[in-house]
This record gives sequence, structure tokens and C-alpha cells, in this order.
Amino acid sequence: MNKLPSFLLLLLLSLSICSSMADFRVTLFNDLAENTNLNVQCQAAGVDPSQHSILFLHDFTWNVNPSTVLSCDMSWGNVNGHFDIFDAKRDSTRCSRNFCAWRVKQDGLYLFIEAHKRLELQFTWAH
Repeated sequence: MNKLPSFLLLLLLSLSICSSMADFRVTLFNDLAENTNLNVQCQAAGVDPSQHSILFLHDFTWNVNPSTVLSCDMSWGNVNGHFDIFDAKRDSTRCSRNFCAWRVKQDGLYLFIEAHKRLELQFTWAH
């Protein structure tokens, strides 16, 4: 009896389970305007709460546990907001391969939705 197909099936199943429990990478890309820094401070279990100033056309990435919610205070100029940029209940199926890619623009925060293959506005700034 050939056990190779059973072994391959078991291997694929275990890889699927492991990848669903793996950390997520959450990236913010600053696409606000030339010479405009995005100031960010995020809170989540296991995440360094230090503040980051992301230069225009640069990004910053956090690795988060899939059981956490990553909440961030963001500001630029006189605009600010508070956003949950990662929540596994909401994002595990929207992000691609455990990677959530956010693009921050002057009108709000856009997330790349894997199923739609495009950026979609998720949050607007409170002006």
C-alpha cells in the first residue's frame, strides 16, 4: 500500500493549519504628500509601543500575533485619528498570505483586499 499520498495530504493539512496560526505582517505605507510625515503609535500585545515617524513614500511593518488587535493613533499636520489596523476576526480573510498592506492617503486609510485585488478605503480621517 502506497502511503505517500496520505503523507502528502497530512503535510499539506499541517502546513495550512500552521500558516493560519502564523504571525501577520501589517504594513503602513505613507502616501500622504511630499514632505509629510505620518506619525504613528500602536498598541497590541507583544508590540513595541514606541512612536514612529514614517517619511513620505516609506513604510513601517509590525509583526502581530493573530489573536491580537493592533490599534494605532496616527497624525499628520493637524489631522489625527485612531484606527484598528489589524483584527484577525476582520482581516484574516481580507489580507493576503498573512500580510495586511495599508496605504495612508489624505482622504483616509486604504487596505489591499486580496479577494478584490485592489486597495479599498476603510477609514477616513476625523477632520
